[in-house]
Amino acid sequence: MSTPRLILPSDVTLAGQDSRILARLSRNGRYTRVRRGVYVETAEWHALDEPSHYGLRAAAFQLTARRQPVFCLESAAMLWGLWIAGTPQNLHVLTPEANSGRSHGDVTRHLEKPWDTVVACGPLLLTDKLTTTLHLITRLKFEQAVAVCDSSLHLLRYPRPGNIFTPVESSAAEHDPVWNHEVPQGPPLMKSDLLAAAEALPTQAARNRAVAVIDFASGLSGSAGESFSRVRMAQLGFIAPELQHEFELRDGRKALVDFWFKEQRKVGEFDGRAKYLRQDWAGGKSTVDRVIEEKNREDQIRDHNVGVFRWTWAEMKAPCRFRTHSPCRWHPEKVIPAVVLELRNPPTSQKCHSPPLMPQVDLWH
Repeated sequence: MSTPRLILPSDVTLAGQDSRILARLSRNGRYTRVRRGVYVETAEWHALDEPSHYGLRAAAFQLTARRQPVFCLESAAMLWGLWIAGTPQNLHVLTPEANSGRSHGDVTRHLEKPWDTVVACGPLLLTDKLTTTLHLITRLKFEQAVAVCDSSLHLLRYPRPGNIFTPVESSAAEHDPVWNHEVPQGPPLMKSDLLAAAEALPTQAARNRAVAVIDFASGLSGSAGESFSRVRMAQLGFIAPELQHEFELRDGRKALVDFWFKEQRKVGEFDGRAKYLRQDWAGGKSTVDRVIEEKNREDQIRDHNVGVFRWTWAEMKAPCRFRTHSPCRWHPEKVIPAVVLELRNPPTSQKCHSPPLMPQVDLWH
């Protein structure tokens, strides 16, 4: 679906009408105010999902900003499709000087001179994938940082049309940016590039933190839920499973499973709701058809004389429930100390984030 047209008071004035009509039409429900002085037709607004609402807010902010904003952190992550935990509340932008603007309302500014790490996505500017990933993994909790890092390394098995990223100095690509936190965009990063960039971080705490996340990360992880699950397994001392192990099914298809515990001959599958409910997944099949197809797939995996166990977000987030639910062996003596330390003592903003990204407070958006 194309991005709805944003309407400014100047558009109404050019059409020879009183610009105050937008406020009246907003009050009667025909238009929705995206931000001060920017409106969209209410029917088009309601047709959008939450990430697209966020993207429209970003586009509205760009229209009203005094200078071209550079989106960073969670805002940039939504354009790169990195696995952050849900749609952010605030817009995050870089500001090159302390006196060039402060955070206000739903806009958080971060002090940094960004121009050597900025790319374009359609009409928008944002930090490149490497910079976005590194900034996030030095600020987020360990399990969230691993999910972001996994997604930055992830190569889609079934590529689909997505965002186009170009150098700032080149002509902007003619396309509507797609905002999401589930489907990685752009070429995957290499661990070697992330590690090299981590070495340039300004503090030892930030470097140690970034390296711990990068070492644990894997591009084989297939979703944020799988990434969080791997951290939980490490915390509980599970023997590290093989990711995306392939089974050949009796109907001739091949099945890749989330986790394969070879020693116990157990398959672990993270059950997110999207595979059953998202209308744009599974070729538009109904929820019933998806459940039946998944059951058939599991039965054929069991034909290999293996057990299959599944868990949801709720079970994964509760360590005791997750340990009890899992039939796999866990070994407390094999718990990865760095993972447990990160989970018990998430870094403070003073210790772990890169100093150039100190939040500012804004008055002029």
